[in-house]
Amino acid sequence: MAFVEGKVEEERLFGGVVFPKTLFPSNAGEDLAIAVAKERNHLSKVLKEHGAILFRGFDVGSAEDFSRVVEAFGWDEMGYVGATTRVKMANRVFSANEIPLDQSINFHHEMALTKEYPSKIFFYCFEPAPLGGETSIVPSNVIVEKMEEQMLKFMEKVSDIGLIFHITRPKEKIQGSVDNSWKCLLKTDDVVEAEKRVREKLSCTSVKFNNDGTAKFTYGPVNPVREFGGKKAWFLPILGYSENKKGVDISFGDGSDISREAIDAYKGILEENCVDLKWKKGDVLLVDNLTIQHARRAGRPPRAIYVSICK
Repeated sequence: MAFVEGKVEEERLFGGVVFPKTLFPSNAGEDLAIAVAKERNHLSKVLKEHGAILFRGFDVGSAEDFSRVVEAFGWDEMGYVGATTRVKMANRVFSANEIPLDQSINFHHEMALTKEYPSKIFFYCFEPAPLGGETSIVPSNVIVEKMEEQMLKFMEKVSDIGLIFHITRPKEKIQGSVDNSWKCLLKTDDVVEAEKRVREKLSCTSVKFNNDGTAKFTYGPVNPVREFGGKKAWFLPILGYSENKKGVDISFGDGSDISREAIDAYKGILEENCVDLKWKKGDVLLVDNLTIQHARRAGRPPRAIYVSICK
């Protein structure tokens, strides 16, 4: 066995199952890519059971080393669709995002609003932040279970009539802010081509390009809760992607407002059940994107986390 089971201070137990599962090298100098290639069937079972695996203590010193680890699992590469600019660092390896480190990123499933979303995400720590900057993870089924316990009537209404997500994006990046433009999202500024790409890539029910240059994307009515492999997942988050929720409007399928009580309960459950992973240089975190939400805590630069996504 190339791995030794370990622990991290932040880990938690859900239903008697440790989260995340932490694996260390069995021998000094163990090559993670080679170890993965030998054990990938076993590791797939571990991921299914635990939802996330942290590989710590291996000599993964570069984006190229990380690329070899990703390739060793043998899963197909997937292209990124989203309004975040990612810089290619190596084969199948990209920078995480461009949102400034002094801002947090809310919990979400990667590319949840697209027609095709990744099943797995790899994170690699090239350089940890000197303060903060943790990547947070939480089992999405736990969110559903706790919401059903605390907000049963709300959950029944969600199941009955769904939610509608209205997201309004500018055409161009607004100076001094993160690029949330539809031009960045769709990689074109031509409206005809943009409409085509919306139909091809996004799961929205409609899009309207306005005279002021903005575009309004409407998703739903849709149930934000889905089921994967027998586990429920709160797949479409109700908090928005970042702290700046300008342009995001979420309501029930009949147009009525979501109560503040429900939103506060949702936020509280996330905070009470998440793991804030404190990065160490060389860490590789593998996450099941269908069952686990992830987020980022605010921190201080420099911080370099790379990502790779798989079908």
